Amino acid sequence: MIISILGMSGRDRDKINKTTAYYDCDVLKKKSGNYHNATDLLLRNYNDNFYFLGTQRAIDFQKELLEYDENRVTFIPIKDNSLDDIFEKVFALISKSNDNESILLDITHGFRHQPISAIFSATLHKFLNYSNLKIIFAKQIVEFKEYEYIYLTEYIEMTQLSLLLTGFIRTLNFVNSIEIENLNTLAFEKFSRALLSNDFKSLVASYKNLEITLEQAKSNKKFNHLKELFVQVEETLIEFKGFEDKEFYEKYMILAKLMFDKNYYLLSLTYLFEAIRLYASYSFYKNRIISYHAWNTFDKYGINRDVMSTITQKEFGDDYRKNYYDRRFPNLYNHNSNVFEKVATEYKKLKNLRNSLTHINHDESQPNIKSDLRKLLESIGEIIRENSLKEIKK
Repeated sequence: MIISILGMSGRDRDKINKTTAYYDCDVLKKKSGNYHNATDLLLRNYNDNFYFLGTQRAIDFQKELLEYDENRVTFIPIKDNSLDDIFEKVFALISKSNDNESILLDITHGFRHQPISAIFSATLHKFLNYSNLKIIFAKQIVEFKEYEYIYLTEYIEMTQLSLLLTGFIRTLNFVNSIEIENLNTLAFEKFSRALLSNDFKSLVASYKNLEITLEQAKSNKKFNHLKELFVQVEETLIEFKGFEDKEFYEKYMILAKLMFDKNYYLLSLTYLFEAIRLYASYSFYKNRIISYHAWNTFDKYGINRDVMSTITQKEFGDDYRKNYYDRRFPNLYNHNSNVFEKVATEYKKLKNLRNSLTHINHDESQPNIKSDLRKLLESIGEIIRENSLKEIKK
């Protein structure tokens, strides 16, 4: 299938005498030479079904100028200066093609905005896996006298890549739907997958790989016009530098803030919840309240539960688990009541907000979820940043 947008070239300025121009067709593997226009070139070199889109004036003009087989050519009128009409008709033609059918879209002629709409249409369909679609354009070398055909596939790939990068910056999600020479798009997908699935082991390795990919992309002239997007990706992920050397509660805080920035509020709450619990347990361990043996052999969930039970003075109803560290250190809470109360206050707010979202309370709206979560990120971030539990008195 050949699709082309018609123009008004092929005659002199008075529209009387036929004219020709030289077309370099090496990239098409067709015969270079003199043709009335790009439409004439297509008709002479391709044995396909043709669909020519144009205004009624352009159609009448080209019918008089060109020689063609009426059985293979369909003229499709478009409204003057109607982007919607052009888009819909190109869209419809591509949509009705067979999966194995080769499609050539020539956007050389037509109104100035028509090629733009055609590229946009083709780009959308590229996302829908129209792998047999090729878009060509006769680039002017000498005004009105010489043209060179080029494929616009590379430009379409860059458009797709810019959309994917923009989406990644906004959502941290990257669906690897294209292959681009000299760019490891799989590095973005692997990092995204590791991040959004809490795969910490893969996260560090995939980030380092993504760092290398971004540096290579920024230094590649092919991606010059996308350099700013690559820089924005780096800035979005700047907190992951040295990520592997941080304590786990610090990692959770980084992720809590990042997920908040990307509007993943439940994920942010989950990371923040784990950050404060693990920070408290780590502080108990550093102050020799948790033994080395227990820290390295017991399950962290049980330790976190007992620590937060002590800090919040919450009774679980199980005599063995109730305020476990209070039983070992009877004066622990009294000696540290001020700082424990500070941590407990924010922890209880966080727990209530997290539970509300996690259990999808149908009857309770959360109009202030963003502002409430922001406050918790600030208050708990301050507790951790200032290391409020650094000196726990036994």
